[in-house]
Amino acid sequence: MSKSVEWSGLPEELVDEIAGRLFSKVELHRVRSICKPWRSASSIHKRYPKRHDRNRVRVLSPLSNINSCLLSPAAFFRVFLSSCRNKGWLIKTQDVSETRKKLLHPLSRVPMDSSQQTLDLLEYTVTEIHQSYDVTKSISYNFARVVLMDKFVFGVNDKKEIWWCNSEESNDGSNNVWTRVSDEEAEYFSDIIVHKGQIYALDLNSAIWWISLSELKIFQYGPSTPMDYYEFDDCKDKRLVEFCGELCIIHRFCKTFRVRRVNVERTTGFKVYKMNMELVEWVEVKSLGGNAFVMATDSCFSVVASDYYGCLEDAIYFTEKKDVNNVSVFKLGEGSVTKLVESFENCFHMFYPPFV
Repeated sequence: MSKSVEWSGLPEELVDEIAGRLFSKVELHRVRSICKPWRSASSIHKRYPKRHDRNRVRVLSPLSNINSCLLSPAAFFRVFLSSCRNKGWLIKTQDVSETRKKLLHPLSRVPMDSSQQTLDLLEYTVTEIHQSYDVTKSISYNFARVVLMDKFVFGVNDKKEIWWCNSEESNDGSNNVWTRVSDEEAEYFSDIIVHKGQIYALDLNSAIWWISLSELKIFQYGPSTPMDYYEFDDCKDKRLVEFCGELCIIHRFCKTFRVRRVNVERTTGFKVYKMNMELVEWVEVKSLGGNAFVMATDSCFSVVASDYYGCLEDAIYFTEKKDVNNVSVFKLGEGSVTKLVESFENCFHMFYPPFV
């Protein structure tokens, strides 16, 4: 019969290694609260390089003739009651200082008003699940998407162009300037993502491209998705998302409606595609297998629906461009859109924990 080992008896070197691989300082606080040996082995004042490099604000080279800008990280967390671990809420935070964070709207970067100043980590458990980035100074530079890979920052701007820069300081600054990435066959792109340690971009024809970090050039990775349904709806947004270890493409369709003598563009539906490796073609995904997609303004990722209060399976949560604070949900099976302001359903409870 195997002998059980007390967690408090783990070697200090191993506890320190575990602490160095944690996503955030919140999780470090949780580890330190386990027992006294763990608290002494993992100092809150120690700078763990892996976590620090990913979470720190970085000064980047100027864009155009504007002063130097900042790489601004934000983190998505699953928060649940320590006494009830099977259901939780989704929150998004941004570091204000070494010890303080501010809450952001989960699907945008708009600050949220919190009803209380602190979160009791004995009552709640906080786990980081995803991270996003933006390039800012006093205002956002309208990057639709920004990713960080090692020392390289890549972004898709509002003109659908991909630009990159080196976030590390150099003596002459020659390696830090913003440089455009493009190809003769693809100059404009709608999204960019880090997937399995590689960077992929999605062009306007829904073809995936791979960016070589060694050459900083772009190469086509896969064919375009079907386009035969565009006569019915306008595909206004195309996004990449990692789902079950594979890259998927999300097409977002919109129509213009006349509301009170004003033209208003609204989302009417989505289509999801994944690559059939045998046929080397994109096939439509009809079910997300108990998962849901969270389509924020700065990132897109999947969650297990049963892990969150009210979260619907086979659904896509999103916001409209001109109303980023109002959450909507598209039900993939039904093909219907439900808005928070028009519904009393609990399918939006995952974004509104009791401490907000």
